[in-house]
Amino acid sequence: MKRTLTKTTDRIIANCQTAWLLQATRKQRKLGKAWYKDAQNFTKRLSKEYGIDRYIVAAELAILSPNNPWERNKKDAESMIKAFVEGRSIDSFKVCTFNPNKRKAWGVLNGDTALIAKSPKTHAFSMNIGRLSEKHVTVDKWHIRACLCKPKDGIVDTVESLTATQYRRVEAITARIAEEHKLKAYEAQAIIWVTIKDAWNR
Repeated sequence: MKRTLTKTTDRIIANCQTAWLLQATRKQRKLGKAWYKDAQNFTKRLSKEYGIDRYIVAAELAILSPNNPWERNKKDAESMIKAFVEGRSIDSFKVCTFNPNKRKAWGVLNGDTALIAKSPKTHAFSMNIGRLSEKHVTVDKWHIRACLCKPKDGIVDTVESLTATQYRRVEAITARIAEEHKLKAYEAQAIIWVTIKDAWNR
């Protein structure tokens, strides 16, 4: 039977997340703890270079992130911001994500910041990158997978979409696990993300 968060208890989710945290090597922990700080430094550079608010830069990264490798994600965000600042059209550049996301990110640059809050994941990712928020957790497909299995089980390939209530539930569990391990919530999520992705790619 396919595992889903809806049918998984808080205890199992917490145990799975903890197992991935404990599985992390010293290198993976170091990468995870630095991930959002490094991402924020990137937003600071773009903000200074193009005169765009740092939170908006973070939102661009977040909106353009689905199915987009991180290094390409950064290139796409800079390409879009550069096109916007230079007065070019949305058709003057390409991005490596879905067209609706491209249009949404362009809309944010044009002042429609309400679009950011419509997706819990986009909002959380923006807050984690732009403000190192300790109140938000980026729950993407990798984090969902880490909630449903332990390293010894093999990784569950799920594409489950979360309701706002389910998202807050996972966010709260992750924050609790992070506190138990003397980590910030975004650090715990990033360590888990690095570890489970490495395991998937082996």
